Amino acid sequence: MKALFALKSGLKNGLIIATIVSLTALVYPEIILASNSRASEASALVFEVKNPIQNQNSLSFNEIMANDPLAIKLQEYLESLGSPLAPYSADIIQEPQWQRALAISWVESNMCKRHVDNNCSGIGVAPGHPLWRKYSTHLDWFKDMSNLLEKPIYKEKYTTFQAMRGVYVQPGSANWVYGAQAKYNALMAITEEAENERQYASVQIPLKAALATFPQLAYLD
Repeated sequence: MKALFALKSGLKNGLIIATIVSLTALVYPEIILASNSRASEASALVFEVKNPIQNQNSLSFNEIMANDPLAIKLQEYLESLGSPLAPYSADIIQEPQWQRALAISWVESNMCKRHVDNNCSGIGVAPGHPLWRKYSTHLDWFKDMSNLLEKPIYKEKYTTFQAMRGVYVQPGSANWVYGAQAKYNALMAITEEAENERQYASVQIPLKAALATFPQLAYLD
């Protein structure tokens, strides 16, 4: 009798774990990504994860991002500020140092509410200057701003808003530093809150899907 119970319990746990791993790979692929550094160019290993309910519940990348807690929270936050960047939230969070870029745009243009040529952070000195940059969309500016912050001068040397005073912004002011830091802190808090929700969902969603796919698991106690 004990052996039968152990067999059933092991079967249940095994099926749940296998299903959770499969569905987690589908919903949160970044958790499962791995590379084989020793694989030769001629023989690459290909792993295929099949979703048992793929025909019923197929998720595209855009659909996943549209339901990502961070994208949702950021859009709500930007909308509360009246920022025209709100519709780009799902794209914004894909960029490096996006919190820092948004914080700077707050003190430069109230997050693109006041700008010239879709340049929301004053890249290129000032309008009319030979170095002034013009953009077709707010998102084009944001990607350029993120790339700028990835340059060694800002990523490795002037890494704080206080350090950027007099370098990125000239002459800069205490209000500029305070405003950027305050918004950065708010954005980091949103990021942390969303990450907690992501971790919870990465367990709960596959578990519910496993039980929906294999309802017999509920009776294997």
